[in-house]
Amino acid sequence: MHAFRRTRRGYATRMDATERAIVGSVVKDVAELLGYGVAADSPPADDGLPALQWNEPDPAAAKLPHDPALARLLPAASDDEDVATELRHLTEESIRSAKGERLRRVWWDLQGTEEEIRIDADQAMAWAGSLTDVRLVLASRLGVEDAEGAQALEEIAASGDDEVSRALATLYLALSWLQESLVEAMLADLPDTPEA
Repeated sequence: MHAFRRTRRGYATRMDATERAIVGSVVKDVAELLGYGVAADSPPADDGLPALQWNEPDPAAAKLPHDPALARLLPAASDDEDVATELRHLTEESIRSAKGERLRRVWWDLQGTEEEIRIDADQAMAWAGSLTDVRLVLASRLGVEDAEGAQALEEIAASGDDEVSRALATLYLALSWLQESLVEAMLADLPDTPEA
């Protein structure tokens, strides 16, 4: 996996086939956690990408999700339970949809066979947002709640007792680094702000 770099039309990174498969799999898992199924053989949407299939909505969708990872993706918008339930009822479908569409974009970009993955400048935010969502889910699965927990992941990745935790921690750190490289490349494109 290589850091993102600026190109004439957007940004590019390199991943080998194994890295593409691993990242694509976790992106697909997060889409499914949000209620979407991703299928390469589904009829294309207007943008030519495979359409996301919306699964049957959970009848309890207006309440805070029981899965801690999903709760992190769709947090309560208020400490007041009644207000949070009402806001969830009004906004959750559009939030799920926006996250699902971003994940679909990234999943599709990972399906190519070339090592270089090129994304247009207008798709960079979809990648950055999707990487955030994937990292939130990985952090939840690893029990990371704060910055201190995130720092401990380096130790888990290097010498953790549990093989699954080691793999998840390594993936979390790799995706954090990849996202940081994309954000840095995007920030470098911003015009300098004149001093006041």
